[in-house]
Amino acid sequence: MNIGKINTELIEFWNDFFKEHKPMTLDKKDMKVEHELDQYIKDVGDYASTILDLGTGSGYCILTAALLGSKMTHGLAIDPSLKAIETLNETLKNSNINTIETKVGTHVILDSYEDGSFDGVLSSNVLDVVPYETSEQMIEEIKRLLKPKGLLMLKLNFYLTEDMIKRTKAVRMAHNTYAINGVLRSHNLTTEEWVRRFNGFRLLKSATYERIENGPLDRVLLLEKIS
Repeated sequence: MNIGKINTELIEFWNDFFKEHKPMTLDKKDMKVEHELDQYIKDVGDYASTILDLGTGSGYCILTAALLGSKMTHGLAIDPSLKAIETLNETLKNSNINTIETKVGTHVILDSYEDGSFDGVLSSNVLDVVPYETSEQMIEEIKRLLKPKGLLMLKLNFYLTEDMIKRTKAVRMAHNTYAINGVLRSHNLTTEEWVRRFNGFRLLKSATYERIENGPLDRVLLLEKIS
């Protein structure tokens, strides 16, 4: 695979995707835990004062941590999609939230941050929709930037079974890597395989999340850095 070409195509894909998203106006008093994903994000927001949202999209995770959590004083939300960050910035302005900093870029822009800069990290449907080599780099940055005892909320798409591969007409690009309509949509690993990639972490709890009504279940993990 041409990793650089694939990553460029992915940024273009997500820029088009986020053109359909509209900014919101949020109020803390209206927020509540509605499912396991919210609860796991709240767990991080109740524990961590500094939180990184890696691949924030339009900001669901970092906004939930800020409004449902009790401890976050500073959040950094990064995404390579300019449109996603523009939408998030409008939501922050509309909602009078000033504890979240946003940046357009990939994990590469985190090079300037010191080791242990964050005590919480959020990553939702990011690591499993980029090439394996790119996710390896991102995982190493998460390990470097998260303080010991820090928490990581990791959300992953559903595991692609053979039946699901056929039904979605997914095309194999490389080992465990599948594209749908020409765009990389899954680096397909079991939950246990994902956990093993985070050596130096322990799994605190895991759950499933129904992102699409009556659809396959996504996976939500809460991990703690122990070394």
